[in-house]
Amino acid sequence: MEKMRGKRIRPRDSGELVEDGRSENERKTRKKENDVVSKRRIGRGRGEVSKRSIEIDISDAEKDIKSDGSRKCLGSTCHHCKIFTSESDLIFCSKCNKKCYCFDCIKRSYSERTHEEVRAACPFCMMTCICRACLRLPLVIKPPSEKDVDVKLKQLQYLLVKVLPVLKDIYTEQNRELEIESTIRGHPVTEANIKRCKLDPSERIYCDLCRTSISNFHRSCPNKNCSVDICLSCCKELSEGFHQERDGKKNAEGKGYECRIPAGQGKDSDAYVPLHFSTWKLNSDSSIPCPPKECGGCGTSTLELRRLWKRDWVEKLITNAEKCTLNFRPTDVDIVHECSSCSTNSDSIRRQAAFRKNAHDNFLYSPNAVDLAEDDIAHFQFHWMKAEPVIVRNVLEKTSGLSWEPMVMWRACREMDPKRKGTEEETTKVKALDCLDWCEVEINLHQFFEGYLEGRMHKNGWPEMLKLKDWPPSDLFEKRLPRHNAEFIAALPFFDYTDPKSGILNLATRFPEGSLKPDLGPKTYIAYGFHEELNRGDSVTKLHCDISDAVNVLTHTAKVEIPPVKYQNIKVHQKKYAEAMLQKQQYSGQVKEASELENKSMKEVDESKKDLKDKAANEEQSNNSSRPSGSGEAEKVIISKEDNPTQPAVSTSMESIQEQKLDAPKETDGNTNERSKAVHGGAVWDIFRREDVPKLIQFLKRHEHEFRHFNNEPLESVIHPIHDQTMFLSDSQKKQLKEEFDIEPWTFEQHLGEAVFIPAGCPHQVRNRQSCIKVALDFVAPESVEECLRLTQEFRRLPKDHSSSEDKLELKKIALYAASSAIREVKGLMQSSRRSDT
Repeated sequence: MEKMRGKRIRPRDSGELVEDGRSENERKTRKKENDVVSKRRIGRGRGEVSKRSIEIDISDAEKDIKSDGSRKCLGSTCHHCKIFTSESDLIFCSKCNKKCYCFDCIKRSYSERTHEEVRAACPFCMMTCICRACLRLPLVIKPPSEKDVDVKLKQLQYLLVKVLPVLKDIYTEQNRELEIESTIRGHPVTEANIKRCKLDPSERIYCDLCRTSISNFHRSCPNKNCSVDICLSCCKELSEGFHQERDGKKNAEGKGYECRIPAGQGKDSDAYVPLHFSTWKLNSDSSIPCPPKECGGCGTSTLELRRLWKRDWVEKLITNAEKCTLNFRPTDVDIVHECSSCSTNSDSIRRQAAFRKNAHDNFLYSPNAVDLAEDDIAHFQFHWMKAEPVIVRNVLEKTSGLSWEPMVMWRACREMDPKRKGTEEETTKVKALDCLDWCEVEINLHQFFEGYLEGRMHKNGWPEMLKLKDWPPSDLFEKRLPRHNAEFIAALPFFDYTDPKSGILNLATRFPEGSLKPDLGPKTYIAYGFHEELNRGDSVTKLHCDISDAVNVLTHTAKVEIPPVKYQNIKVHQKKYAEAMLQKQQYSGQVKEASELENKSMKEVDESKKDLKDKAANEEQSNNSSRPSGSGEAEKVIISKEDNPTQPAVSTSMESIQEQKLDAPKETDGNTNERSKAVHGGAVWDIFRREDVPKLIQFLKRHEHEFRHFNNEPLESVIHPIHDQTMFLSDSQKKQLKEEFDIEPWTFEQHLGEAVFIPAGCPHQVRNRQSCIKVALDFVAPESVEECLRLTQEFRRLPKDHSSSEDKLELKKIALYAASSAIREVKGLMQSSRRSDT
């Protein structure tokens, strides 16, 4: 009887795809995986051996090879679907001589490869197999080959030179507190006189006032029943009276300030009570009393100076670091002139991203990953020292080619740890953000990915833009998606900086074994997108600033085709909403401001656009003159709740509406593909320079009333216009920023397979033009360590309940560990070098 080849069904028990019409016995016929584990080394390159190889634990599931080398005649099992199939329906791999795949699986899951290519090297050998068993395989990224001693020594010395300023800053802060302690005690005090508080490597201490991680010196309550700890920065500010203005606001009576301190429920409590500084004053000897009971303290003891590490540890680190770098001179960076290497190879390794007058940084370094050599790291460092973003193209070409299709990721994550409690719930329902109103929604993960590929619409016909929120959680990415984690790490260029475990210039890799490390990723960012700016409900990551360096790789894109009728419906709703918001603005008495914005915008419009505007204005005036009196009132736009249930965010100025008219895509015959021809990238990035941040903040504060966030309501309050992450600059607003403050960001499109490097301290925002899967990893480069420290101080001045106030990076601790580790390595290299010379 001929075997049926109908549509696939999903059994209740396993969720695996099997064929209709197959008998129950045939469905249950599976080859059991034996316990014999072998190891096979497979390179990163597509069929080629690479320096960064991956070791895979392979379970030899098939026993279809006879002792004489021939195969069984009755049939074999497809490696992917594990279904017992006739040999005529299978393709056997000539490379491993073991694995085989059925025609159905090749067509469905590996359609990018021909039968001849599968026969030459099967997906298993190419490390692109996405069957259930392979997706569960543990992978280990092997570190690159050992560096030359001189090269490694110079890199470590370079690291120490960059870290030294932070060490000296910590040492100065500690000495200042020792002087205060000497005044309190009435006699000189050294570190030997300070009580040491030993911590387990897995423990972490945070300041109870600013939530900053405590790296060494701090003040703590000696009362056994009290657990208040305060960092030295807060101690200094308390003494100088800054803290009350930083963390608080004037109380109802306008008397003094309130400070938010956790209530007496432990350090991690979310309950806060106000504290009037009039009730918490320094003692007469300048010592700091423990906060009163209602504020989490005991109110009876005096805070004592404590340390976490061995005495004089920081001072010894500074001394040793200076000795190790005595004869080292880092390369000087010419920040005034353009990079000579980029200008020589302008057509191949740089991309224009800005149009600033008399500037030498309008072009970004953008090499091809395939062409990168080891000595190209010096070129990268030249731009990284100047805090310029870097775009590396084609990074996925250096990997095995594992699929980043969302359904593959969904199935891989779904199959992990089947016995773990709560796994089924975690892998079926997820939380996402709806960019229409920035509210959190719960959605089935499979439905989310279907919308990612096919699109979703709101009831009023507006495109639904969803962003998956922290899936899978970054601390579980490697466990839940081991194959994809290995693929991502293998794709990263400049691995001295980006390797999360052994990068020699990644300071975050130097934590001692067993210690609690900061969560730096990898982390996925999965969101829908739309090819043009909607000005309402756009799929965006709002303006923000990271405390560390980051690299972001675009691993997958999907362009959702919108039928012409739905597209026209979107344009109609967009026009109605813009007009309604303009009327609302006029009724609010903001006509004058909108008119001024319109006049300003016209200065930047070219002559052709001016002609279009004048023509449109004349036609409208002619139409108005023919209308009967009072028709304006009759034609007021009224948006019903059905048309716009959530009142999504949109620019409300006449300038924005005019820009929409002038910049609107050319009308076509309704073919969506024709409208999308100009869209090549998956996401549009705007990254601002560090030196432009003060002017950017001024602009955002000046126009903060124009931005909307939750439920399309104006921002109730702005604590910090960048760190709040509640503002997104539209194209028209970026033009306005250029006009008012003469600054502009680097703006570019991120294409599939491109890695974007973002320096710490550079505010940035992203808008998706297509559905995108991005994977990002944070790292701490030596060039950015001082900027990271500055940001740490900036973040700690935010209110305690602010989402960005917690010191998740622990920069001071990272600097101390990195210096200690690097000093040991430098000393070892110097000793071995001296022995070899003798």
